[in-house]
Amino acid sequence: MQKEMQNKITRLLYELNALDKGTVCLTDMAAELGVSLRTLQRDMRTIQEAEFPLYCPQAGHYAFMEGFGLEKMELSDKEASVLIVMNEVANSLGGNFAGSYDLLRKRLLKHQEDSPFFVKISNGATFPDTPITRILSSCVRTREKVTVCYSGGKRVCYHVRPLKILWVEGFWYLLALCDDGKLLKFRLEKITSATPMGKFFTYDAGIEKIIRQGTNIWFDKKRTLSIKMEISAACAGYFKARQYFPLQKIEKEYKDGRLLLSSHAVKEEEILPTILYWIPHIKVLRPVKLALQVKKCVKKYLEQL
Repeated sequence: MQKEMQNKITRLLYELNALDKGTVCLTDMAAELGVSLRTLQRDMRTIQEAEFPLYCPQAGHYAFMEGFGLEKMELSDKEASVLIVMNEVANSLGGNFAGSYDLLRKRLLKHQEDSPFFVKISNGATFPDTPITRILSSCVRTREKVTVCYSGGKRVCYHVRPLKILWVEGFWYLLALCDDGKLLKFRLEKITSATPMGKFFTYDAGIEKIIRQGTNIWFDKKRTLSIKMEISAACAGYFKARQYFPLQKIEKEYKDGRLLLSSHAVKEEEILPTILYWIPHIKVLRPVKLALQVKKCVKKYLEQL
């Protein structure tokens, strides 16, 4: 039985690989494999029953439907052949086994365009897989200190504890900690060299909470800037449903639908772009310095029109 199953998987591997390349003639394939035509006909029926989209362009010939391919589905011919055999096994067991496997198979074979979901993420730089980034990834995993030389920094080289490699708003960064406790973010493409120091450190899991609290790359350990804002009724629903600002909190909801919103930021740069994005539906109440900064940005923009 085991040998028969192995032979079938090997045969299916050959058949799927051939189908993935184009139309196959069963008579020719039977001669190549040394099996009967009826055996191959049963195989084609088994493949169809497993919901692989086969059709007959002419008598004795089979092909995948146009646009279908194992590579497009991210399945190898080996994985596909196992899927087909498991379909037979599940059907023979019946009951819950057949039903559960049917759901699993449908998920695996579902075309991306058939999915009701689509997640839109901003395009950005691809991860730079280089000797430098491989060293950094290794040091992050092993908690080894590293000397990073950087183009565009205040200093040329930094001795740091590498914490995480981040993808934020389309750019890749190395998040690192200096010995003085300061958090630094290095753009990966600007790092010119990375040298392991042979010294190791203890990772502080609290850093992940700090990362989650931020809404962009300007996050840091301390949030000393306290902000109060008013959101118009027209956009209040968005701020009820989602956090746009770090440590965002609805302080009050007015009868007319407006919101009084609070936030705690590291610095103006962390929050200013989001405020400008929501104009004219947002008004900064305090601090006054931030309100004046917003006014200055808007005035400068209007002067250019």
